[in-house]
Amino acid sequence: MKNKILVIRFSAMGDVALMAAALAKVSNDNPNSTFYILTRKKFSPFFENYTNIEILEADFDNKHKGLIGLIRLFYSLTKFKFDIILDLHQNIRTFVLKFLFSFKIVKIYTIVKGRKEKKRLINQKNFKPLKSTIERYLDVFKLARLSNDTSITREILPVFKIKEKVYQKIEEWLNINKIDKSNLIGIAPFAQHIGKVWPLEKYEELIKKLSTSPIKILFFGGGKDEIGKLENLAKSNRNCINIAGKFSLNEELALMTHLKLMICGDTSNMHLAALMNIKVLSIWGSTHHYTGFGPLFQDEEHIIEIKKETLSCRPCSVYGNIPCARHDYACLNWIDAEIIHQKTLNLLKI
Repeated sequence: MKNKILVIRFSAMGDVALMAAALAKVSNDNPNSTFYILTRKKFSPFFENYTNIEILEADFDNKHKGLIGLIRLFYSLTKFKFDIILDLHQNIRTFVLKFLFSFKIVKIYTIVKGRKEKKRLINQKNFKPLKSTIERYLDVFKLARLSNDTSITREILPVFKIKEKVYQKIEEWLNINKIDKSNLIGIAPFAQHIGKVWPLEKYEELIKKLSTSPIKILFFGGGKDEIGKLENLAKSNRNCINIAGKFSLNEELALMTHLKLMICGDTSNMHLAALMNIKVLSIWGSTHHYTGFGPLFQDEEHIIEIKKETLSCRPCSVYGNIPCARHDYACLNWIDAEIIHQKTLNLLKI
């Protein structure tokens, strides 16, 4: 059946990337329908080059700011005459948009985030794996009769479809800088919240251990403060190159395809690497993959964490934004660099 479908998800980067994974399956199952993705412009590379996916920009910093801006956005959307609206975000902005669309003849479906389940898990009342974020997205598509099931296979990988000219640019950069791709890995040490950040001095200890092996490291990150720290780290370690702030998102995704491994925290780079079919060693602190945010198709043995039997207070947060009740972030500081060093060597077969 041919439909015009509006899919809404504004942030965060990792959540939008996971939505792209769900859409990779559903758009393929519905080749005659057109999916219009309402999101921030910076996330548009996730959905480019799919024949039946279009991007609609939500500009909350300018023309769509505030209630008046949302009303302006609504009126700009009405011209498309959508048959179905899928809210995969469920926040105050999507509530307003859905209220306005309720006066139109359109079917509306909303994600169930499982907030109560996640709260119970964090409060140590029901500690078991919850439904993954991708499954929650697919539940909405299934409810709208756009998908028959909520399972996906590795066939969708890599999720992001990068243009050949972008790959060529990255290939030229690697050749010009004489970078050996045989043991090329990525490290993305930073996150939005401190409860997800393994200390930088621990990363430096790991990097020095890796420097005795034929491994080349690329640093991923963003923002002036992160870029400055990564530049300093790269200058003091001969086997490292900082690429943060030097490439577009499309180019970074293309660059990831040359990695043998990504080492990072529970962050968007973890999801991006996994969705590009790259092996990931993920370091977890105050959060936990049981909440449904684990890296797609990655072995659980590659999730590095202090076990609950050792540190009963973790997880203490879904997003890593809760201050440490112990004041020492033991969940991160107790993770030894040698553990990650050995796992890296084993994965690279060095």
